[in-house]
Amino acid sequence: MAEDDKGRRSLLETVKAPLIFSFAMGFVAGFVTLITSSGGTDNPARLDLGLIAFGIGFIATLLIISMLHLASRENPEQLAEGSGVNRNSEELYRQQVATRREAARRKKADEAAKARREARGPEGDDEPTYGRRNDRD
Repeated sequence: MAEDDKGRRSLLETVKAPLIFSFAMGFVAGFVTLITSSGGTDNPARLDLGLIAFGIGFIATLLIISMLHLASRENPEQLAEGSGVNRNSEELYRQQVATRREAARRKKADEAAKARREARGPEGDDEPTYGRRNDRD
């Protein structure tokens, strides 16, 4: 039962300030509209326009405050982790780059080995070259 009271208190504490500010802004909008819509002291006050302006001001201010509150909230760290579509794209990019570099290095090494074999030519095909210095490498 004590936990329910804390939950209610935290909800009221988080909602109280925006509601009070929105009420104040709505009151200012309604009061200004009430005074300016009468058109002078000879005409009666337009209470209907004042209440409409109060409602619009209250709702618009509350909407803007809630949007700003949601925009300033940080995302939890757990949303950046996972598998499938939730994987970290930077890690996947680094893996792809490493794979491409390794393939390019192997291709370059194969081409260099092929060029060395072709440069040696037909001389000494039968005889191994152990212990001899080869200037062509």
